[in-house]
Amino acid sequence: MPSDETEPVDPAALQHWINDDLGIEGARRIVRDDGREILVSKFEEGFAAGVHELIALMPELFEEAAVVDAYRQEASHDGLRLDAWHRAMHTMLRTAGDREQISDLRQAEVRTGIDSVYAVLGTALWSDPAVDEPFTPGRGERVAYLDALSSLADGRDMFTRIYGRFEGRTVLNHCPGASFARVMLAQGWTACTGEAPPEPDDH
Repeated sequence: MPSDETEPVDPAALQHWINDDLGIEGARRIVRDDGREILVSKFEEGFAAGVHELIALMPELFEEAAVVDAYRQEASHDGLRLDAWHRAMHTMLRTAGDREQISDLRQAEVRTGIDSVYAVLGTALWSDPAVDEPFTPGRGERVAYLDALSSLADGRDMFTRIYGRFEGRTVLNHCPGASFARVMLAQGWTACTGEAPPEPDDH
């Protein structure tokens, strides 16, 4: 809810601004308006809770040892390290989904997150290291990883999109699975490089 000193924004006016002024398609629901920031979501109410419940059924996707082991199995084939991690995560998801009798439609919610992390990880490990070659991340790749996380300093992350300012408020669109994606990103870096993710003082 907005603070006592401010009036709530008109949802229809905000939607018009998002669609017509910014050119962003689809409806957005106001999750929070505290008078300084407006948090919006393209998902219906209750979706975030459903994502958390779904992920709780497949904890191995967020256990580093399990992820690294799955990666190593995929890395026994030729190709790129990033692709081996991507295949490993999809395989783990499918195995867990079948075990828990999760429909493919619901598994797709997690697949989308894996694919998003794959894209972000690819911007960090931009040299496309191969599985059959020795590899140590370069300084530029470490910096790129940290750049992907740089907005964490103010409590946001790379999965939070800032739309701009509307009626004096910052409008943000947030991914409900962002906290899980951050874990997945760190584990993907470790699997592909054999090293812990870089810290701000490392580079």
